[in-house]
Amino acid sequence: MAGALRPVALLMVLATVLLVLDGVVDGVRPGGDAWLNDVYHGLGWTSYLFAVVNLLVALLVARGSERTLLARVGLSGFFLVERPVTAFLLGPKPIESVIIHAATAVVELVILLGALRVWRLGRSFEDEDVSALFSVGAV
Repeated sequence: MAGALRPVALLMVLATVLLVLDGVVDGVRPGGDAWLNDVYHGLGWTSYLFAVVNLLVALLVARGSERTLLARVGLSGFFLVERPVTAFLLGPKPIESVIIHAATAVVELVILLGALRVWRLGRSFEDEDVSALFSVGAV
């Protein structure tokens, strides 16, 4: 079970890196075009917020929380819509940013499918064993 969860947790870390990279490429950094400006309707900073939330959820999933895994499924669903939409609706973005948004959406789709697979696998065991099975450290 832990073997099935590890790739999902690693992909969550990759998604976090992509979210931070998107903020940097969008110019939401000291000295950047979108730093403390109304570029992207003042929402450019949300990429960093999403990265922090994503990393926290990844840590909780790696600790073996089934509820957090379900929360991550919901978060993946949100990102599958949010990433493509914000790539085009918040204003003109550099092509690198659009590519990062698309790559993040693809990673989120893989996370969603992997998390659902792990959750279904965990549901096939007895309730007492589920917490132990979702632990990344389990053998």
